[in-house]
Amino acid sequence: MKNPSKKMKNSNDMTEATLVLGTAQLGMPYGLNNTRGMPSEDEAFAILDVAHAGGIGVLDTAYAYGTAEDVVGKWLGSRKLGGKVRVISKMKPHVLKDYPDGARAADIVREEVAKSLQRLGLESLDAYLLHSPHYIYISHVVDGLRKIKEEGLVENIGVSIYDETEALHAVEIGMDYVQIPYNVLDRRLHDTDFFKLARKKKVTVFARSPFLQGLLLMEPERIPPHLSHARSLVERFQEIVARHNLSPAEAALIFARTRSRADYVVFGVESLSQLEEDIRSGSMKDDALARELEENFQDTSRGIVNPSLWSKAKR
Repeated sequence: MKNPSKKMKNSNDMTEATLVLGTAQLGMPYGLNNTRGMPSEDEAFAILDVAHAGGIGVLDTAYAYGTAEDVVGKWLGSRKLGGKVRVISKMKPHVLKDYPDGARAADIVREEVAKSLQRLGLESLDAYLLHSPHYIYISHVVDGLRKIKEEGLVENIGVSIYDETEALHAVEIGMDYVQIPYNVLDRRLHDTDFFKLARKKKVTVFARSPFLQGLLLMEPERIPPHLSHARSLVERFQEIVARHNLSPAEAALIFARTRSRADYVVFGVESLSQLEEDIRSGSMKDDALARELEENFQDTSRGIVNPSLWSKAKR
């Protein structure tokens, strides 16, 4: 699938981020607010059909998303859309621990992308990202990414990060794509030079986790005990968006699209009704809401904004 990166939007020529469908929920029960479990294959295909018809031309998937790559591959094949939909996938997290010889890292990257391509039924990807962000500090891994790009297996290479230092390093070493966490409670990268450097180096930025893995959409009384310290924030967020006559999902996506300075916002859904609501919000704008949210939520603790710390959060 040849998709020249120049066709992708970049930070130099856009004012609002474009929606990208994340597929984690199509391959596993994903998200703090997930009460439905995994959709059936037919339901997943219906979600992908509506997304495609609604103008969403980029899918984000990963080895770590259960059967998501297989589901996306079957859908692409059944709809004869191979090469017509941009697909981003990510390498198996922590895969190097299975291989004691670090010098083989470049070969492992090649082997892993080949597995993803096979599951997806594609000859090439729009992008292949590291899902273990600390791998961007391992030269053999970065070399492996560059080699698969040279071979034409992918058009772009990159990383999905959690922390500011990882984001800045990814830009410095010349990654094409960087996925960052961004939502109403998590705007840490605005306090760095990340967006300025990304624009300068023509790095395409994807903002993920606009719903904070569903936390922002939860009924406050359903928030689990280990995140009880986030309850007042969720209540305040939902009170504000209700006054603007929006749902929490609509408000969260509007905020990420219009305030993140990213080129794309990656979101996920568990049902068609959620997708239809999210697509509608893709053309909405509310500057007053965005300003009010910015004023009300500043310097949220890392124990709340970083899901990898939730199990360690103070109870």
